[in-house]
Amino acid sequence: MSPTSAPAASPAASPATSPAASPTTRPTPGAPSSADPAAERRRPLLTTLIVIAMIAALLASIARGFYRDGPLEPDAPTAQGSKAVVQVLGDLGVEVDVDRHTADAADALREGRTVLVTAPDELSADQLTALAESREAGGARLVLVQPDFVALSTLAPGLSPSGALREGGRFEPGPDCGDLAHQAQLLELPSADDGIRGAATLYRTSDGARSCFAADSGALVAAHDGVIALGSADLLTNEGIGLADNSALMLNLLAADGELSWYVPSANDPMAATSLTPMGYLPDWAGPLLLWVVLVAVIALVAVGRRFGPVVVEPLPVTVRPQELVLGRAQLLQRSGARDDAASALRTAASTRLADRLGLRHESSLDGLIAALRPHVDRSEEQLHTLLGPTPLTSDQDLVRLAHELDRLEKEIDR
Repeated sequence: MSPTSAPAASPAASPATSPAASPTTRPTPGAPSSADPAAERRRPLLTTLIVIAMIAALLASIARGFYRDGPLEPDAPTAQGSKAVVQVLGDLGVEVDVDRHTADAADALREGRTVLVTAPDELSADQLTALAESREAGGARLVLVQPDFVALSTLAPGLSPSGALREGGRFEPGPDCGDLAHQAQLLELPSADDGIRGAATLYRTSDGARSCFAADSGALVAAHDGVIALGSADLLTNEGIGLADNSALMLNLLAADGELSWYVPSANDPMAATSLTPMGYLPDWAGPLLLWVVLVAVIALVAVGRRFGPVVVEPLPVTVRPQELVLGRAQLLQRSGARDDAASALRTAASTRLADRLGLRHESSLDGLIAALRPHVDRSEEQLHTLLGPTPLTSDQDLVRLAHELDRLEKEIDR
C-alpha cells in the first residue's frame, strides 16, 4: 500500500468518533436511569416517612410540655402522677395552687392555707425551719407525705417513724381514730415492690399526738398539733386513689379548708441552693489561718528555689586515669563478692595479651590459644585449661592465686 492511500477512510465513518458509540452517551452499567420506575416509587415513600417522623417528634415535644411527669406531680396523668386528685379537688370547689419554692409554701401557711408537702425528706434544715415558723405563725394545717425522722423532729416532734410496711394490704380505722379517718372505712396499699417509693412508713405517737389505721408497730396516718403525716405516697397517685376508700381520706383531708397549696420541692429553689460549702463547715478563724499558711509556703518556696550563683559548666568528656577506673571496678567487685566476675576479667585480659604475643586473633577459641601456648610453657593442657578456662573460685585466696599464676604464665611467654 502506498503512503497516500492511508487516509482513505472517512473520519465520519470512524467507530471512535461515531455519535452512537460516544462515551458521553453510553449508559453506565448498574446505574439507575432517570426513568427507573422503582426509584420513582421509592422517593415519595421516603419523603412520607420523613414527614411522619418529624410530625411525631413535634407532637411528642408538645405533649411533654403540657405536664411534668414525676411522683405526685399535680399535672401528670401517668400512674405515679396526681392529676386525678387535683381535678376532683377543683370540681369540689377547692382552690389548688402548685408551689415549687419554700418561700411560696411558707407564705401559704402564714395565710392559713393547707399545705401538702409531697417530698419532705428532700428539704434542708433551713427549709424545714421556715415551714415550721410559718405554720406556727398562721396556724394552718401541714400535710407531709412519708416524712422521715429529720422532717418530723422539726415540724412535728410528737411523731416519729416506727418501721416500714412492705407487704401492703387493706387496713381499717381503729375505734380511737375519730375525725382523723376523714370518713374512710378502708385503706388499700400496694406492696413495697409496687409502690412508687417502696415500702410504706409507719409512725408512732407521743405527747398527745393521734394516729389512725394501725398496722404492725405503728400507724399509717398520724397527727400532732396541726401536722398530719401520711405513711404512703400511693394514697395520692392516679393509680392508688381509686383503691378502697383512699379517695375519701385524701379528698376530705385536703378539701377541708377550701384552699390548698400543693408543694413539690424543686432543685431550683433558692433556699435549697444555700447549702454549706466545704469551707462553710470550718470555724471563722480557719480562713485567715489558711491564707497565712499559703503565704508562708509561697515565701518558703521562693527562698528555697532562688539561685545562689551561675551554673558551673564542666567540660565533657572528663579525663579519668586508668588506674582509678581499675581500682573503682575492683572495689565494686569486692563489695558485691563477685569473685567469678573478677576472675573472668583477669582471664580475659590475660588471654588477650597472650594472643597478641603469639600472633593470634582475639576471636580465637580457648582451645586454639591453649594449643598455641603448649610448646612455649612447661604446663600440661589440663593445667592451662584450668588456669584460662571458666573454672569457679570458692575463696578470695583462690582469686589471688589465679592472678599470680596468670602473671607467671605471661612471664614464661616473654622468655
